[in-house]
Amino acid sequence: MTLNDIFERLYAIDRAAQELLSEAGFTCDDGLPAQVRPKPDNPDDLFLKDKAQDLLEPFETLHEELLYLRAPAHGEYTLQLFPNGRYGYYDKDGRVHIFTCGKTLEAKIHDSYGRQHWVCTRIEHDGSDYFLWGHGSVPLSGLTIRERW
Repeated sequence: MTLNDIFERLYAIDRAAQELLSEAGFTCDDGLPAQVRPKPDNPDDLFLKDKAQDLLEPFETLHEELLYLRAPAHGEYTLQLFPNGRYGYYDKDGRVHIFTCGKTLEAKIHDSYGRQHWVCTRIEHDGSDYFLWGHGSVPLSGLTIRERW
């Protein structure tokens, strides 16, 4: 099985999951709609409604992740510190792109074996400086990054 095979299967699961979410009227924000009513005096029904919501929620996450991956990665850029104290880069047209807290990006870092690979992360600030969420020890200046849109 190849990575393409895996993603084709994930897309098929996503299509079926989106159909289920739509038919059930489920959203992460609101849960199951009022018309999906357990019997109020039946503890098993109440339990199953809670479990159904718990099981449906990851399908929205799967959908969002697959949408993210379908967007093309644009360029590879070198992250630098700008005079305003924020990190960003110049794109190929010379435009400045500045990152703020919570901004998603992909960074090329070294794994524990010294191999470079891309990680999806975000820029955050700890009150004194910016860092990569989940990769706080990775220096930002000079880091190779890219964005998807």
